[in-house]
Amino acid sequence: MATPAEKLESAFRSGLALPLKCDVPTITAETAKQWDSVAHLQLVGAIEKDFGVELSPGDVMDLDSYAAAVGILQRLNAWPGV
Repeated sequence: MATPAEKLESAFRSGLALPLKCDVPTITAETAKQWDSVAHLQLVGAIEKDFGVELSPGDVMDLDSYAAAVGILQRLNAWPGV
């Protein structure tokens, strides 16, 4: 079974079509040229599917980095160690 970090990395890779060489935990909307509005919605869908959560409109707006995604998932009790 994949760890939460592995699941989130997979969601980012699929949602944003990231290359294997990309250091996903450091990615932000500013550093990823492929992070446009369509990719953003694909990322949201991948996170919701992989973690069994529903992001609020505010969460969707706040999702601008891997770190932000971890924070959102922690708040939703979908990330261990909270």
